[in-house]
Amino acid sequence: MKAVSKQSTIYDVARLAGVSSATVSRFLNAPDRVAQEKRERIQTAISELNFVPKADAVAKARSSYRKIGVVAPFFTQPSFMERLRGIAAVLSAEHYELVVYSIDTMEDLSNYVQMLVNTQRVDGLILLCVNLPPDLLDLLRGASFPVCFVENEYEDFDCVVVHNLQGGQKAAQFLCEKGCKKPGFIGEKSMFEYAVNATEERLRGFKFYCANNGIVIPENHIWLGDFSEGNLDLGITKFLEQEDLPDGIFCSSDVIAARLIRIAFIKGISIPRQIRVIGFDNIDIAEYIGLTSVNQNLEESGRMAVRLILDRIKDGNRGGVVMKVPLSVIERETTGR
Repeated sequence: MKAVSKQSTIYDVARLAGVSSATVSRFLNAPDRVAQEKRERIQTAISELNFVPKADAVAKARSSYRKIGVVAPFFTQPSFMERLRGIAAVLSAEHYELVVYSIDTMEDLSNYVQMLVNTQRVDGLILLCVNLPPDLLDLLRGASFPVCFVENEYEDFDCVVVHNLQGGQKAAQFLCEKGCKKPGFIGEKSMFEYAVNATEERLRGFKFYCANNGIVIPENHIWLGDFSEGNLDLGITKFLEQEDLPDGIFCSSDVIAARLIRIAFIKGISIPRQIRVIGFDNIDIAEYIGLTSVNQNLEESGRMAVRLILDRIKDGNRGGVVMKVPLSVIERETTGR
């Protein structure tokens, strides 16, 4: 049974965890600077004591922080920026501050979740395109603020879900209806345990639709590689040097599709006459270059997420809400409109 005490101090936590008060303070502000074994003991002690840092307790009693946090991997990529644009538009009208926590490792993700739950520095938290282990999910379930996931679905949480598998099917259907008999795929390989494997899901849906329509995609017509610019360009270049090229290519993002179009132009390959190209995300650049793209309503998904957070701030007793982002193909010149 938990020892409930609203008067628990940092010294009580330190005593129960068997560490110094300085170590507890360090854990609250910079978890990555504390050894894993001590972090686990401190986290257990905080949970058992229902401990809230004094300054944060006073601030919470006075008013809300009027801050919404967003945890995001690769947040400088265009698709993430468009989601953030939607989030910021809603928060600006509601006079909330947006705080972005960029992650590059699973340790970053764990540290931010622990810090935010224990110090309660935000009024709500949105997690974009991340995979969380069970211990972090349990920690977030006990958070004092509402949490919303985007592009992933977890029980007991508000979620804005993107069906990447369905997006791949839509891309395949579009190319097949355009008359493509030899479809291909180019995408970024998912390399991070903390991120949603969106590329692989899009490829799985793409292959599934093709197989159901009697088309088996050969391995040489599928390329999954490193997204870094040099490796991406090298991989696309080698892909386009094949004698037997696909007549339609689905790229897992519009950024990759844009690189493909440029390299094809350099190599004298006509798009869409020789190869039809379709991307994914429908970011701003897609319209500028006439790229057909699977639209996942990035800005709207950001707005949906933050509205769920604000609604739960007003009514914390309602059940978890799952909202599905509608997907559609926006046809432009790269598929021969």
